[in-house]
Formats: sequence, structure tokens, C-alpha cells
Amino acid sequence: MKRWEAWVNHAGWGLVSLSGLVYGWLKYFAANPDPDSRLAHPWQPAVLAVHVLAAPFAVFALGVVLRRHALARLSSGEADRRKTGLTMTLLAVPVILSGYVLQVLTGDAARRWTGWAHAGIGLVYAVGYALHPLASRSLPDDAPELPAEPDHLGS
Repeated sequence: MKRWEAWVNHAGWGLVSLSGLVYGWLKYFAANPDPDSRLAHPWQPAVLAVHVLAAPFAVFALGVVLRRHALARLSSGEADRRKTGLTMTLLAVPVILSGYVLQVLTGDAARRWTGWAHAGIGLVYAVGYALHPLASRSLPDDAPELPAEPDHLGS
């Protein structure tokens, strides 16, 4: 994986994880100084906006990492951290889908259960993301990218 790919991945998932943790804290544990407000904390909408707007960036980063890192590791048979990487790749699907579905649900019970599932899976994903590279002593590969394949169709 190239350094820029690692940076994009860390920035995307770091921002989504941090904003999700802060949002959860503000919603369930912080006290609003205004007792008449429906919000748990006045910063809650802004942090949720950061979380929702950062999510597509993280999903894009996941696609880059899946293409250049995860699929290459899985197909090579490399055993190093394969279980945690595969688990994280599989966990990404429900955390992404639940995040998108959560934005369009209208029923209170459905939103509540989907929100808790999204938060729980997201927390497990964030912990796994933080622990996954610890076993690695290698840095991202900064070798030049291979040139594009020549077009052999006569052009």
C-alpha cells in the first residue's frame, strides 16, 4: 500500500471514528445546559454532520485499501493479520449499510435499534482498525507505481 493510500484511509476512518465517538458521548452522556432543549448537547447536530459528511470519504478509502491491500493479502495466502483484516473487511459492510439506512428510517424503534447496531459494530470496527496494524513492522510501500498495461488492440 502506498503512503498516500494509507494516509487517506487513516484520515477517513479516523475522522469517522472520532466523530462517531464524540457524537455518542454527546448524545448519551453529556448534559445540556438548557433543560428545555430536546438535544442532549448543543454540539450534537454539528458533530453528527461531520460524521455523516466524513463517511463517504472513509468508504472511498476502504475501496482503495480493499483493492490495493486487502484483496492482495487474501489472495496471496499471507497469514500475517489475515483474520483481523478479513473480520474488519466483513464488519465494514454492516457498519456502512446501517449508517446509510439510519438516515432514511422514520420509525422510532427501527431508528433506535439500527442506531445501536451501527454504534456497536462501528465501535468494534474502530477498535479493530486501531489494533490491526500493531503487529506490522512494515511501512507503506513507496515504490513507484507500475506503468499502465499497453493497449494491444492496434492503438
